[in-house]
Amino acid sequence: MNSHALLATLICPNPLCRHQQSIMMPTTFCQLFYTCDARSMTHARKQGDCCVFCSYADKPCPSSIQAGRTCCPPRSF
Repeated sequence: MNSHALLATLICPNPLCRHQQSIMMPTTFCQLFYTCDARSMTHARKQGDCCVFCSYADKPCPSSIQAGRTCCPPRSF
């Protein structure tokens, strides 16, 4: 998988923030938390999602991509 496919944009779920940050998705583990650069707030994945990328990013995590499926229901931003 090329590095372009691993670059995702996380969007802070805090309605007062909504900061966007580009992050390389890990390929060897599911990232369960991330810290927003703008407000230094740590966010956990949503219940039922496998990782923060499936919860808050513009594309699903590598595990889902490699398996040819989406791990979570569609999101609306």
